[in-house]
Amino acid sequence: MSMVFSRNTTELLQRLESLASKNLSYRNEVGILIELAYQNNKLQTLDDLSFYAKFAHKTFGIMKRIGKDADGYDKLSKEFGDCAGKSKNLVNELLALASDETKKEFDAQFLSMSPTAFQNLLALFYDLSWYKNFLIDSRDR
Repeated sequence: MSMVFSRNTTELLQRLESLASKNLSYRNEVGILIELAYQNNKLQTLDDLSFYAKFAHKTFGIMKRIGKDADGYDKLSKEFGDCAGKSKNLVNELLALASDETKKEFDAQFLSMSPTAFQNLLALFYDLSWYKNFLIDSRDR
């Protein structure tokens, strides 16, 4: 998957990694989503994606921590499924603007129904949560 990133996208990715104090696991893929959003006036889609991705990531972490037998697990599981579904739809909305090759690679890596794709998707959600953190941090200034 390759796309030439604008200077703004490259700088934003650097800021996200600085905020996270580590490299993003899926830096290139996050960059593609950012670049597609910026090029096509879809910033609200990217903002919504980062919100739902962060919520899904946090919810999944809570589910893992409390275990399936805990009170409220079923509700959390439903909320996770809803947020993950919304996130996938928003990824697909941005990918509709990408090349067929990029769409296929995202589908195989993140959106297919395999355990590996699910783990990759969770890691992508985590990376996207840093974009949401960046938005919150920028608003606070």
